[in-house]
Amino acid sequence: MNDNTRIAILGGGHGAFAHAADLSIKGLEVNLFEIPEMAETIAEVKRRGGIESEPDPSTGLKGGFGKLHKVTSDAGEAFDGVDVVFVVVPAFAQEAFAKAIAPHVKEDQVIVLSPGNFGGAIVFARVLRQHGCKPLPVLCEAQSMIYACRKSGPASVKIHGFKEGMGVAAFPSRLTGKAMSVLQKIYPKLKAAESVLWTGLSNPNPISHPTITILNAGRIEGTSGDFLFYVEGVTPAVRRVFDTLDKERMAVGAELGLKLVPNREMTKRWYRHQSVGEEMHDTSKLGVYQSIRAQKELDNRYLTEDVPYGLVPLEDMGKLVGVDTPICRSLIDLSNSLLGVDFRQTGRTLRNIGLGGMSVFQIQRLVEEGEI
Repeated sequence: MNDNTRIAILGGGHGAFAHAADLSIKGLEVNLFEIPEMAETIAEVKRRGGIESEPDPSTGLKGGFGKLHKVTSDAGEAFDGVDVVFVVVPAFAQEAFAKAIAPHVKEDQVIVLSPGNFGGAIVFARVLRQHGCKPLPVLCEAQSMIYACRKSGPASVKIHGFKEGMGVAAFPSRLTGKAMSVLQKIYPKLKAAESVLWTGLSNPNPISHPTITILNAGRIEGTSGDFLFYVEGVTPAVRRVFDTLDKERMAVGAELGLKLVPNREMTKRWYRHQSVGEEMHDTSKLGVYQSIRAQKELDNRYLTEDVPYGLVPLEDMGKLVGVDTPICRSLIDLSNSLLGVDFRQTGRTLRNIGLGGMSVFQIQRLVEEGEI
């Protein structure tokens, strides 16, 4: 690892805490930034000067107190002298963060949306440009968040899992090699992905989270989530549904010329170093998932993020390439009904991210070259 690399972590949630704590423990200079409206999420971290990390021994990560260089809600302060930026926020917050940091971004910085969710880098680039950021930095998407984690306090985080071999692509993809030469010094086992189309369709969360949530909706409401989300929520019938949904995702990817990996296989690859024996044959039995409890209510990111920013674009891409996605469509309909919303209006459709009316070829050229 290059311990001269200076890093900014954006966000105040589970993943941001894990990124900041782990990288600072590894000896890197790390700043933590949260937008002023959410500054209370990092107030205790600022008071203590860092974050306590409690990794599961199977992750291979070192625990302890990660002392941070700066903890701030001032974007200029957070970005001063920084080489790499990880944007670790929900998809619905990405635009707000892009707007906040635009005046302070430098062309030679590498910015990674962790994860991007479908279209994240495209939207982020547009907002940066709209707010005067020209030329753009090297902008990337990770297919998922590298840590499986939960905050255990206002300045502490438990890390249950650490993904090895996760895919990252730049937007445009012709810059992926340049980005990886920097990012692999921080996370050596990251892998270069085909494009942000690949990363956008390779996040497993929209396949698993909404399916498990919707098929356990009564249990979540009746018990306020008092059960183990994966261990107890994933029965053989539930698994059949998200396996079918995953086949729809794979079919859409194939029509786009993408070499997607089946969801179950992808998860096994990520956590192979943490798993032994029969665990590898049943994703829900992987140690990383054993202690994760269900959400207390249905109005939770498992629906409010994973449906509009995962399933809605999957359905829309299916329409573009002529692949029917009945399970995906049904889960969107059920989510809308359960929450009394219309995710097709608010989510990342091709039209909403500026790709409406484009052909498959035009979209492919855009993600590869940055222009049509």
